[in-house]
Amino acid sequence: MTTSILKPAFCSWLCIFAATVIAPSSLSAQDKIFLKDSAPVEGEIQKVEANGSVFIKTANGSIPFPKAKIDRIELSLRPELTEGVAAVEQQDYAKAIEKLRPLVDNFLGIDVEWVAEAAGDLAESLAQTGKTHDSEQLCDKVINAYPNSPYKYKGMIGKAYTLVVREKYDDALAMLKEADEALKPGPVPDAKIMDIMSDLNYVRGQAYEKKQDQAKALESYLKVVTLYYQPEKRAQQARARAAAIRGNDSKIMVE
Repeated sequence: MTTSILKPAFCSWLCIFAATVIAPSSLSAQDKIFLKDSAPVEGEIQKVEANGSVFIKTANGSIPFPKAKIDRIELSLRPELTEGVAAVEQQDYAKAIEKLRPLVDNFLGIDVEWVAEAAGDLAESLAQTGKTHDSEQLCDKVINAYPNSPYKYKGMIGKAYTLVVREKYDDALAMLKEADEALKPGPVPDAKIMDIMSDLNYVRGQAYEKKQDQAKALESYLKVVTLYYQPEKRAQQARARAAAIRGNDSKIMVE
């Protein structure tokens, strides 16, 4: 059973951006596959096969392109994403699963930030509804889908979050430490790394808070507030948890 400190852990910039800027009516799936040896192909990407081939619907029908021939992909935000991240914000996890699962099933493996974010939100929603095994399996898929991308660590953080829900706090902290050491963020991380480190330290704070180690929890939340403060939504959540800890113990100190 989860408690109120387990706030949404992966809904980041996307929750605000998708809910307030991208309206479903403004979305038309106009995607683009940039090929290594020929002109780009425009259309609507439909799915990614297990072997990495990407199917795109064009005026000439649905065409598969092998992963080896693809340089990069532009994938437009889908309307279901807007609804899914809004459901996570409202802690309506059943609706979030309904909206996000098809997106993750179809697009996981495409090196686009919103796809990795959607997978993280889906993993959290599964964990919050008691489907911890499904959540862990999904996180393993994220890790395998992005072996050479920082998005791999989204999967590790998601798996750590599931371990927190299952009350395996030390295992969660060990996984977060592994991800932290692998990422080695510099003094001024880029937006992608800052987003990942923000999630990592927030989940670390949750693990320590559940372990009743309030000083280390506070330290983790303050890292989000002061070092890894983007997305702003995560910083707000961390600031609220830090304030709650200090409210319970005004003399608490961090190293």
